[in-house]
Formats: sequence, structure tokens, C-alpha cells
Amino acid sequence: MKKLRVFIKYIIRNEYLPLWIFAGIQLIYHICMSEPPESDAAWFFSKQLDTYTLKDYLETRYAVWSSRLLIEAVLVFVAKSMLWWRILDFIFWVFLAWAITGLFPEEKRELAGYLTVGFLCLYPVWDLKTAGWIATGVNYTWPLALGIFSLHGAARACSGKKTPVYLWVLYGLSALYGANMEQMCAVLLAVNCGVLFYCILQKKPPRLYGSVIVGTLAVFAEFVFIVTCPGNEARKSQEIISWMPNFESYHFLDKASMGFMDTMRHLLTSGNLLFLCYLILLAVFVFLKAKQTAFRAAAVFPVFVTVWISWFPNAVKANFPAFWKLVDKGDFICGSNYHMAANYIPVVLFLCVVGCMLLSLTAVCESLTELLAQLYLLALGLATRVVMGFTPTIYVSQERTFLFLYMILGISAAYLVVNHQKTLKENRNIWQTMKAAGVTLAVLGVLLDLAEIGSF
Repeated sequence: MKKLRVFIKYIIRNEYLPLWIFAGIQLIYHICMSEPPESDAAWFFSKQLDTYTLKDYLETRYAVWSSRLLIEAVLVFVAKSMLWWRILDFIFWVFLAWAITGLFPEEKRELAGYLTVGFLCLYPVWDLKTAGWIATGVNYTWPLALGIFSLHGAARACSGKKTPVYLWVLYGLSALYGANMEQMCAVLLAVNCGVLFYCILQKKPPRLYGSVIVGTLAVFAEFVFIVTCPGNEARKSQEIISWMPNFESYHFLDKASMGFMDTMRHLLTSGNLLFLCYLILLAVFVFLKAKQTAFRAAAVFPVFVTVWISWFPNAVKANFPAFWKLVDKGDFICGSNYHMAANYIPVVLFLCVVGCMLLSLTAVCESLTELLAQLYLLALGLATRVVMGFTPTIYVSQERTFLFLYMILGISAAYLVVNHQKTLKENRNIWQTMKAAGVTLAVLGVLLDLAEIGSF
């Protein structure tokens, strides 16, 4: 009983209060979720073990469709029961919030917890229902949660804390499952390699970052497995025929352009609250820290463009029809249209937005290390979506593939607030206004999610 009381006292600390709030929100979400009869889980995954053994199914998938063998080995069982999926997915969402919070130093985790729950509430969770809740959750949310948990070793190494060997194993296994999803594999490989390079550069003892080495090896093994899987190539060939017959005619720059243009168009036109809040937060910090007009103008520009295009599309369409057509059409620069000057207008606009965001970060960050970390984080987030330009299903998968970019934006925002909390507290009125606005927006995000969750 004494141990139980100690445990209960531990989990009801202020540090864990936001996680309990988030657990309540997720419980409501998962009670409201229902799987449509035409979902991937309903018509395909739930029926596979009726015909095949698990071994035969995975061998077939490896040969003709996908390298996500760890993920699908779980999916074919979970797809049989919406109840079990609800329970497990609820656990993974709460685990995700805890895992993100655990990336921050212990003394800052209470604030980090509230910030994490805030941006998770702003995430448009209905983006994950496009192929059905079950298939999308197992393929996206679960690898995300386990992948972020595996990065706890990297966070401990950067802060100089030793990691017990048993956690090396847990982090390695989590990285192995998380990296079975291609976008998460890219994130984990980039972060682990970056931390490994940092630790070597700082001449830290290898035992301090042993878990990072284990994680890097696990993720690299997954990377090799993904690029050598015959099923991925077979699937790509089939998807080219089905979704983008001219895909093979595009060169490297064409595909990069397609990924970048589609990503930026979505961010600026979708009305997503998470991206807009990130831009506003960045602008607030710039106005608090920089007096130069150039920096302030650069901070305001992305906010103005995003609000103008996404919140007043009818006004833009009525007053600037040619411009709206260029942005809304979503064309990218390739060999067939590179000579048309008008197509470069959205490109220039999107590059200006990105450039202004980077300029704002240079005004906010107080050290070169912090600046490089933030730039690396945002570049990685953007890359997770731009890389979709190298697949013929970029316009089919669409919203759910933004999950990793949005999570990285949220983590970046949380780090900005945590690292510059002193500046905010010195401006008490602004700090109080930001807290009130944050709570209001989080509640709005939850209400929007609830309105959309049951709208199949």
C-alpha cells in the first residue's frame, strides 16, 4: 500500500496535470470515433488472417507492396476489433504527449506539458481519418509516439545524463518500430545522426550516448530495409499507373518542386490553426526582442499572407483572380512550364514566407547553438512533407502526411516558449494574454476536432 500511495502521489504531480487533461480529451475523441465500412481496415486488413497465416501475409506484402512489416503485423490483428483499437490508440496518444514532454529538461516539464497538450489539441486530428481511423492510426500515430520515445536517449545525451542499459534496449526497439514508417525513419535518422555528431564534437564519453548509437543502428537498418524492399518498388510502379502516369518524366528538381509547392500551398491556404499560431508566436518574440523594422516586417509578413489567403479566400478570389488561380491550382515548376513567368509568382511568395520565418528565428534565438537547432528542426519538418514529391501518391495521401511536419512545428514552438520564458514573464501583460489565447485556441481546436470526428 505504501508503494501504491507513493506511485499515486507521483503521477498526480503538477507536471502530469496537463497529461491527465489530455487523457480526458482523448477519451472523448475515441468514444466518438467510428470506423466507416469502406475503410482500409474494414475491407482489407481485417480479413487477411482469414485467408493467410501471418508469415505468408508478410512475405506477400514484402514482395509486392510494402516494407512496413512490423506495422502491418500489428495492423492485421488490431483491424479486427474497433474496441481494442480504441483502447490502444487512446494509450498511444497519451503516450505521445508524455513522450514529447520527456524531451524537455525535468525542471521545465510542467510548462512543456501544457505547451505540448496545447499544440496537440490544435492539430486537426480529422486529417487521420482519410483512410479510416484504424489503418491511419497504426501507420502514423503509433510509429510517431514510439519514435519520439526512442529520442529520449538523444535528449538525455545532450543534457549530459547517463542512460541505463535497459533503456538502450527499449529505445532501440521503439526506434525499430517507429522507423518502419518511411517519414518517421527519415526523422529518426536525421535527429540521431545530428545528436551523434554533436556528442562526438563535444568529446562526450561513448557510454553517455550509447543509446543514441543503438538507435542510429536500428534506424539505419530500417532505412536499408526500406530502400531494398522489392514491394516498395512494385507498389510505386502500380501507383504511377493509377495516380500519376507522367511521374517518371519528372526529374529530381521537378519532384522537389512538386513537394515544396504542395506543402506550402497547404500550409498557407488550409486555415490550419497550428501553423498560424506558430507564425504569430514567432512574430511576438521578434517584437519583444528586435527593434529593427526589417525584422518586425519579416515576422508580420507570413502572418499577413496566411490570414489573407486562408481566412479570406473569397476576397482574394474576387479582387485578385489571376493570383488566386495560380495559388489554388497548385502547379509546380517542371520541364513543361519552366518558361512561363507567371508560375514563378507562388514560388517567390512561398520562398519569401520561409525566408521571413528563418530571419525571424535569427532575431529570436540567443545563441548559435539554439539557432542551428531550430533551423535543423524546421528543415527536417519541411523535408518530411517535401519528400512526398518523390512519390506518385502525394495528392492522394495528402493531409495525413503532414502529421510529422505539424508535430515538429509544435515542438519547435514549445522550445521557443520554454527557452524564452523569462522574456515573456518580463512582459507580464503579453504573457497573460498569450496564456489566455492559448487556452481559448486549444478549446477551439478540441471543438473543431469533435465536430469533424463523427462526420463520416
